Amino acid sequence: MGETNLIKSMTGYGQGEASNSRFSAQVEVKSVNHRYLDLFFRIPKQYSQLEETLRQTISRRISRGRLEVVLSLEEFGDQERIVQINKALLQGYLHALAAIQAELGSDEPIQLPQVLSLPGLLEVDEPTTDWDDLHKVVAEATTLALDRLEAMRAAEGQRLFEDLQEKLCVVDNLKNEVAQIAPQVIVDYKNRLRERLGELLDGTTITDERFLGEVAIFADRCSIDEELVRLASHIQQFRETLGSNESVGRKLDFLIQEMNREVNTIGSKANNVHIAGLVVNMKSELEKVREQIQNIE
Repeated sequence: MGETNLIKSMTGYGQGEASNSRFSAQVEVKSVNHRYLDLFFRIPKQYSQLEETLRQTISRRISRGRLEVVLSLEEFGDQERIVQINKALLQGYLHALAAIQAELGSDEPIQLPQVLSLPGLLEVDEPTTDWDDLHKVVAEATTLALDRLEAMRAAEGQRLFEDLQEKLCVVDNLKNEVAQIAPQVIVDYKNRLRERLGELLDGTTITDERFLGEVAIFADRCSIDEELVRLASHIQQFRETLGSNESVGRKLDFLIQEMNREVNTIGSKANNVHIAGLVVNMKSELEKVREQIQNIE
């Protein structure tokens, strides 16, 4: 279609990788429908402080959807770990072992492997993590993942855009059919009323003024002109909103509610079997549109 599409689906997937001399980061982002922005993270426990970097990077670009974010990290290099002996704990163990030997009357020497296997005796000092460096790598990987996610969401948005335009055309055509039939409803009622009055009041007189007054009351009660005007306005607003470069899902949802309101009123006021059939078809198309826009950001 020749129109510009800017809407995005909330469904998509993206993966990004980035690395430097110290770290390699991989970020996966999966997105599905949600009323608001809902972020769920899977991050290695020792790197939990990276969540804020992920959250800020994502929230600057995504406004709606439930996103599952998986972070995988690999650290390069064989950096030296400093191993220290907890001397106070060692002395405690030795005294306890000596007491056990005395209690058992054993003179069996204490073996080094036995001592080294005692819990907490050896303490390993992990090298300091360069968090600024790590945050940059994670942000870069996240940006790449979001680029690919948004590309998929935009492609799905194009499909939604074309489908919604087609469905909206169907609703618009049905509305035009209703508008063509509506004036005939008054003519048909006028003819039926004249015929029935002719049978009931045969031999009597009834003034044209009274007869036309009854017709006018009916015409006012079943007039759907205002509803048709408002429905046409909502359809036009819907089309314009589809071309917006903002998050439009909630506005489209509101417009569909308003369209349904007008269509229901048309159905209840029109008092015509043909219009009633057209109303059923319009409601069916609007429900299809409503289901589709639940996936628009």
